[in-house]
Amino acid sequence: MSEMDRNPPVRPLRHGEVWTWTDCEQLPQAVFDGLSVQQIAAELMRTPGAVGAQLPRLVPDDAKIQRTTQALMDWLRRRLTENPEYDWQAILNSHSDGLYRLWSGTENDILSDGWDHRTALPEIVAKIQISEPAIAHHLIGLGLAADIGEIVDRLGATSGGSVDARARQLRAELAEAIYVLVVVRAGRPITSLHHSHEEAERAFRQIVEGAGTTESRPWVLRRKLDGRDAGQSWTPSASED
Repeated sequence: MSEMDRNPPVRPLRHGEVWTWTDCEQLPQAVFDGLSVQQIAAELMRTPGAVGAQLPRLVPDDAKIQRTTQALMDWLRRRLTENPEYDWQAILNSHSDGLYRLWSGTENDILSDGWDHRTALPEIVAKIQISEPAIAHHLIGLGLAADIGEIVDRLGATSGGSVDARARQLRAELAEAIYVLVVVRAGRPITSLHHSHEEAERAFRQIVEGAGTTESRPWVLRRKLDGRDAGQSWTPSASED
């Protein structure tokens, strides 16, 4: 065996990455253009296996064809030829989990604009025909919202719906939370419990100011009464009012 044979195969640059809107848009176009699986894989910097695994998601479940890579490509090419407006995105999303779907650039723009202008969540649902839970999940994924509570506070939600229920549950959990302030000074921790973020901040400033030195290593952990993590931690600032 040669030295080259003993080396592991070189993976494409994007091996293992999540498929983006651009990837999924390029795939049917490449099939329509008559490219082979190997050529498509090279163009998208994926493995042929990854391309083959993505193809069934662009074909309806009720299509009466063999589920081989070549049969799927032939069906998709014929379909795109017969109907250039073939809605491959709808088919792809029909194969996806309700929360994990492919978002187009247009949908992302509508969502960002709705967030910026505080458009009611039910109005966004009506506009892009995507469920409230899926929109909420994506808003958090985009980094626009920290949690479901922030989404409902800003955009509202359908009363009695799953998003509204999850937000109410989150508020109830956080109402039970306590704030644990830990300031490490001279290698020794000073710990105190507080009922609010503001109380923890005031206590931190008192500790820092009373010590006469700014040398400290503080952090605040928010936890529920039973000790489980309630989802936030941060470092207080001595300069805050």
